Amino acid sequence: MAIIKDISIIKIFLYLTIILGIVGAAFLAVDIGAFSLFPYRILLPSLWLLVFICISRNRLNISRIRVEPYLYFLVFWIFYAIFSIVWANSKIDAIRHIIFLFMGLSIIFLVVFYFSNLKNLKWFFDLWLLMLLPLIALGYWNYLTGNHLSISNLVYAEERFSFVPTAVFHNQNDYATYLALSIPFILAFIRHNGNIVQLILGIIILVTSLFLIVVTFSRINYIAVFMGTAFWFIFLLKVKEKIKAVVLIGLVTALLFSGFPDKTHELFRIIDRQIYFSLDNNFQSQSLKLRYNLVRNSFIFFINSFGFGVGSGNVEHHMANSPVYETGGLINVHNWWAEILANYGFFIFTGYVIFYLGLLKNLYKIYRRLTDTSERMICEASLMSLVIFFFSSMSSSSIMAFRPQWILFAFALGFLNYYRIKQALRNT
Repeated sequence: MAIIKDISIIKIFLYLTIILGIVGAAFLAVDIGAFSLFPYRILLPSLWLLVFICISRNRLNISRIRVEPYLYFLVFWIFYAIFSIVWANSKIDAIRHIIFLFMGLSIIFLVVFYFSNLKNLKWFFDLWLLMLLPLIALGYWNYLTGNHLSISNLVYAEERFSFVPTAVFHNQNDYATYLALSIPFILAFIRHNGNIVQLILGIIILVTSLFLIVVTFSRINYIAVFMGTAFWFIFLLKVKEKIKAVVLIGLVTALLFSGFPDKTHELFRIIDRQIYFSLDNNFQSQSLKLRYNLVRNSFIFFINSFGFGVGSGNVEHHMANSPVYETGGLINVHNWWAEILANYGFFIFTGYVIFYLGLLKNLYKIYRRLTDTSERMICEASLMSLVIFFFSSMSSSSIMAFRPQWILFAFALGFLNYYRIKQALRNT
């Protein structure tokens, strides 16, 4: 009974950590200099303390772990990051990055170990959707009033930018990325719930989320959602479901045009304007070229480090002090993949790509075998979100401290672990 009680408390703390991880530093944050302290960063160490207490009582059952190669890579990553302090120019940046990395990987390890049954993962799925609702409401509050929480970098922006939504995030790109990663959860919820009330609710959440993504003006997330939806439509839907999806999209679009003609036309005008900006040569020279130069500089830093990387969190230091190509004062890479390559070098980058593609491949193989509705819903949301992540991760300045990405990988890897446990039990 004591074991069950310990594990139940840990699971409760873990659910709270996930909630606070999404909310982040939006509330009750305390600035302590180089680091900001908020509830998530207090609860996570407390959670580890509970885990160590449980371990000290000899209550650690590692037989529940069936994704060892993935976890071995993550352990190697954190140790490599620590070792890279030796050659990192900025030790403070390195330590800060390692703390962010450890916190992100902690969520993955704890979810994999403690969420080993379908019930836990279903609650995880529901929790993601429940957290989405107030964040959508906050986004509309930003959009309609021009007001923002103190964490937002638009809180004192000039009026023409103040109506861009950020919710609980620092900037609009982070918010758009969170919404983009949430679209698969909404689509999976709609597809696998036959209840008409849930269907209507799901469609409303989907439409409002898509509108908020558009008004963030995060063009990469437009592409990310399109690519993720294309993957979902082509690879995850059967022929009859494809037809139903097309019909449903047509009906919803027609209803929006007839019920909200002004807002719908405004939405399409915004998209058209953003596409025009993307194709405009002047815009490319001012924005896309700078992003391109950031990636080029990152690759040069990688080469100059002989393939070992410049050290955890040090690409920004090099970008600020020794850029080869002009970056307009920008120091964040704005590309997660290039950031990993520059910071951690060939071995970690290659391992991360294998980690990502391996997770996608295994989840897709599993998805084709699933018959249980809840399992298909969870696996479908994970697959599509991971596809979207590939593109969305190039939107924000840096996503090392972007907690939803770690929560997503924890969810996906947790499901893979659950399925392998289930298969192992069937074969015994």
